[in-house]
Amino acid sequence: MIYDKLENAQRYMGMSRNLDRALRYMMETDLAGLEDGRHEVDGDKVFVNIMHADTKADKMEYEVHEEYYDIQIDLSGREDILFAQEFQEVTKPYSGDGDIGMGICSCKAVCHLEPGRFAVCMPTEPHMPGVAAEGREERIRKAVIKVRR
Repeated sequence: MIYDKLENAQRYMGMSRNLDRALRYMMETDLAGLEDGRHEVDGDKVFVNIMHADTKADKMEYEVHEEYYDIQIDLSGREDILFAQEFQEVTKPYSGDGDIGMGICSCKAVCHLEPGRFAVCMPTEPHMPGVAAEGREERIRKAVIKVRR
């Protein structure tokens, strides 16, 4: 997990070529100005999904990806992202189809996202985006940059 302000994104350069590409794109692009949908940066190696989502106070399941990092950025509104180290119970076994598995975890860390902040969810790291900040559900607009490891 990486959690920081967008202005500090350059600190994390050098971990992987694809992650460097995503971080540069994130720093140089007005993500809020992009239309909703998928925008390719480098084919299936780096792409961004711009979307609206509703945060939930009662979310239960964490997700995990094996092939991709997720860079989560709120463009409007606020959400919490929970992080854990491992599943206590698998509710949907990992499938390469969609690069996702789901499960229940005990929370280990909470990151508060709002415009100007980002979180990087590492491959194989259980995370739960879309949690209502302070229990206040709201509609947010966000960018999720998918980065092949």
